[in-house]
Amino acid sequence: MLDNTIPITDVKERIGTRWQRPSLFTQVVEQPIFHLVRRDKPDDLTAQLNDHLGSGVPHVLVTADQALPDNELSTSVLLREQLLDKVALGLGRHDARRWQGRIRFRRYALASYLLEHNEEPPAPDEVPNRQARELLGTYVHGRLFGLSHRKHDAEAGAGARVEQLGLPWYLLLPAMLLSWIVPPAVRRGVILRRPARWFMRQHYLSPRESADFPSFAQRLLSTPSVYENANQVRKLLVHALLEDLADAYTRRLWWWRWMRRDYYPVLLLQGVTPGTTGELLISLINDVRNETGARDPLLVVASGSEELPHNTVPATEITVQSWQDGLLVARRKRSPTAWYLPLRVANPPIDVEPDRAFHRWQAPIHATRARILRVVPALLAVIVVAGAGGWYVKEWAQHCGQLRPWAGGDLIWADPDGLGDNNGECVGISDGYVFSQPAGEGDATREALAQAQNRIHELNEKAAELHRNQKDLPYVTIVYFSVLTTTNSDSTALTAALEELRGVADAQEESRMARLPLRVLIANGGEGMRHAPEVAARINAIAREADSTNASARGDTQRPGAPREATSPVVGVVGLGGSRQITKEAITDLGDGGLPTIGITTSADSMWESSKLYFQVAPPNRDQAAVVGRYIQDHLNVPIRKVTIYQEIGDAYSENLATDMRRELIGRGIAEINVTDDNESVARSCGRDTVLFFAGRSERLNEFLSNQTCDPGERPQLIAGDDITKFVLNDQMPDHTDLRLDYVSFNKLQHSGSTSQGRSALARDAMKLLGQAVDQFKYNGLPLNGLTVWNELSHTKSMLTGSTGAIVYDRGDQDLMNDQVPVHKAITIERIEGGAQESRTLLVCGDHQANKDQRPEGCTWLGD
Repeated sequence: MLDNTIPITDVKERIGTRWQRPSLFTQVVEQPIFHLVRRDKPDDLTAQLNDHLGSGVPHVLVTADQALPDNELSTSVLLREQLLDKVALGLGRHDARRWQGRIRFRRYALASYLLEHNEEPPAPDEVPNRQARELLGTYVHGRLFGLSHRKHDAEAGAGARVEQLGLPWYLLLPAMLLSWIVPPAVRRGVILRRPARWFMRQHYLSPRESADFPSFAQRLLSTPSVYENANQVRKLLVHALLEDLADAYTRRLWWWRWMRRDYYPVLLLQGVTPGTTGELLISLINDVRNETGARDPLLVVASGSEELPHNTVPATEITVQSWQDGLLVARRKRSPTAWYLPLRVANPPIDVEPDRAFHRWQAPIHATRARILRVVPALLAVIVVAGAGGWYVKEWAQHCGQLRPWAGGDLIWADPDGLGDNNGECVGISDGYVFSQPAGEGDATREALAQAQNRIHELNEKAAELHRNQKDLPYVTIVYFSVLTTTNSDSTALTAALEELRGVADAQEESRMARLPLRVLIANGGEGMRHAPEVAARINAIAREADSTNASARGDTQRPGAPREATSPVVGVVGLGGSRQITKEAITDLGDGGLPTIGITTSADSMWESSKLYFQVAPPNRDQAAVVGRYIQDHLNVPIRKVTIYQEIGDAYSENLATDMRRELIGRGIAEINVTDDNESVARSCGRDTVLFFAGRSERLNEFLSNQTCDPGERPQLIAGDDITKFVLNDQMPDHTDLRLDYVSFNKLQHSGSTSQGRSALARDAMKLLGQAVDQFKYNGLPLNGLTVWNELSHTKSMLTGSTGAIVYDRGDQDLMNDQVPVHKAITIERIEGGAQESRTLLVCGDHQANKDQRPEGCTWLGD
């Protein structure tokens, strides 16, 4: 043996910083087993290194000076309990940083758990491997719920655990429930799959002699150090420990703890001399590395007063470089000291403060890169989560608070001023979403409107069920498009929409009972239909998508295999929210998209010019003006010589109705006609021989009525156009007993009954028009869609006798108006007085009994 020594100050240089991982993608380096040999106080060297490593490097300091017993079993137990268990427990507890996770000793923990029992072999008549299966079940249960696998005495640390999985609190209850449901064999298979597969593939104790893992586990339970090769059992334990360490330092991108470990684990052994447990452990590590050829990251630094025996005495001093150069040959020769590298250290001087081999807390821990690698993924995760959260909140807000905004692309939050205040509203198309007003005044109307929409959604489900049960029935979609939200607290649009929705639902239910399932989508154009063109574009997109899907389905039926499921085609749009210029633009867009439109209360004379695919169920304003002119001339108590017509500038309906009234009254010989939008002019129009005709919107009627300051004996005759039926429906009539208002209605044809029959009846007729066209459609190779339904509408002149009278579109050649507006449609003059709950009918004109020969000039007087 060479007698050369190194000064204590050179120890640090010889060992270097082999616990530090060189780079990101470097393979695990081959670590020698250093043995620091010094006659006096050798364990001070490992103690100094223990302090030097600090908290950054995973390490454990273990005393390994126990003498080896003569008994093989006792030797194995001593090695396991006094060395290997402490190494696994120390390293597992030390490296507990969250970004890396603890080192898990799954293989070693299972091997140690099985070996600690040392049971006698089972009797031949026992159930095979019964004991092993029971203990494995207990082990699995302990891993799930963090129970201790071993019971140590007080000296070894009572309640210490070699390896513990322990689920987080939020998974503990589901795991307990699953433990009652999932059979034990399945739990064992899931938890023990990887360790069991490793045990059956490693080559110690000849695992292939066992049929399965429980059989191999039974061998480990039955005192293997007596009935098996004891050295093989020890090598199995050491191999399991090293394999767990190697597994912990293997990077796998699919693990959420993908951060590499920056420092290799260090095992510090004190009191290692020949004949001790330390020598046995070093020998076992050496043999396992030679025999398996697997790399592991463990750096072993031992200290002792005597060098361990060599197979052959080296001729020169062994250095780290010379050890590395000769390692490959030594491993192939299975040298018992291939990994052993002794360093003889000079004894400390007497009566002089000795130098330290390692300074305390001075380990060169360069963790800058590790911090970056830890921070960057966390920062990226925060950015992704924040970005996804911001996107979701934005989409959630833009799509009217839908929990799945990506599925609500046909709903958008429209905020004209971008302030997020009450001026915003949800517009678009709904197939389940309920358009609703903010809570406040008019809650009864808001709740009723929501109930009406919910009823339509329920009827949609029933229609779909009828279609599923009877595939031969035509199944189409009709869009109700109107004003369903408003920011104007005085608006009567919601009351009108409520009545129309009720009529749509009634027609939908009647069609289903007649074996014609109709699906109704509800579309909101916003206050005053200001978003009508955008919503019309979305309706067209839905119709095109349905047509494309149905075309693909028809093509698939000609090929083998299951046909593609067809969707319900969009065949038309009803509603349209009244006569406005922006509504005309939406009608044009829908017509360009191939969808017929049917206006419920659109009555302006020029509405039909918007599209050839447009129809209406309400009579035009010129017919309304003719009836009002007849009423003024023939049925008022006094001759009328003066008429003041109030109109709203810029409103297509109001301006057209005022123009028609002026033209009609001039034709009837009334010379003094004043058309104005000035409230003061209205206030000055007094006299029993004067008529005030209100041609504006219902929202302005209260203001119009409040301007009447004439004396009771000089009050004029008040007459209003059809739009104020919304005002009457909303019960906004002032409670003045001497107030009397006559108005035009398209839908109330009898003395008794509530005014709520009105708009709902018009909506029911509009739905029936489309339903009748679908029902009359005869398949001749053309698909059922908007254009084919329009073809049925345009070629059938005499349509139906509806709830609001006969609907006939055949005008002949003598009329300049197109065949898209009903001929001689029924019109009534209603009267409501202050404090009254309902109106009464005074005059009925038009074809209200499906009699084509009757004309507006042939009206029926029903008044007193």
